[in-house]
Amino acid sequence: MRLEGRLNTRGVSLIELLIALAISSVAVSAAIQAFAAYGHRLSSQHASMTANQDLRLGMDVLCSELRLAGGGLLVGDTVFVKTGLDEVEFFANLSGSSTLLTQLVEAGRQDLPVEGGADWPKGKQVLLCTAAHCVWNRLAAEGRKQTLLLMTPTLEQYQPKTAVVLLNRVRYYVKRSDEGGQRLMREVDGVASTVLNDVSDLQLQYFNRSGGVVNDGRDVVRVRVTIQVSRQGLRLSRDIAIRMS
Repeated sequence: MRLEGRLNTRGVSLIELLIALAISSVAVSAAIQAFAAYGHRLSSQHASMTANQDLRLGMDVLCSELRLAGGGLLVGDTVFVKTGLDEVEFFANLSGSSTLLTQLVEAGRQDLPVEGGADWPKGKQVLLCTAAHCVWNRLAAEGRKQTLLLMTPTLEQYQPKTAVVLLNRVRYYVKRSDEGGQRLMREVDGVASTVLNDVSDLQLQYFNRSGGVVNDGRDVVRVRVTIQVSRQGLRLSRDIAIRMS
């Protein structure tokens, strides 16, 4: 090969190299921005899906326990203790615990012979229900296999096979947190826990048999629950029928 050919071979100039680097930098920057936007969108979608799932789970818990309101009570007995716009309190047999008397119980007696009362917690409220009415009482001790001990003596005579039902006092309400947000709280027999965080609105409406809005808990046959979470603005509403025994 001739020496002149080698001398005339053209290399890459510094200006061309800088231009190539600038183009590469723009392409890399655009790719990074695209990946960042995709990551932000993916994160936002994930947060929205999580919030939506939490909202549905919280609504499911509240509504499932509202459906149990009044279980074991007779028509006319008090089911709802409070019927507020953002708070509801009611009685329900959450555990499904019930039993029957095995012997005649005379008035003035505190120990109840039952088919099964093991593990019924001390201090819980119970109902003794005849065909005519139900009477409230409270357990003075942990339940035993065949005995329940009442806090106060019975005021009347009860026949064998009389139903004894364990009741829970359930309350749902909104509580403001230290950070300024709001939480949907669930309280069962005085023990509170968080059901849903970041709640912006809880609305409760109560309806009678005619479909009219009522405030008296004795007339309630249907409850409309509406919950909204604030960050995503998700909103969910359901109607719950109250079934009395």
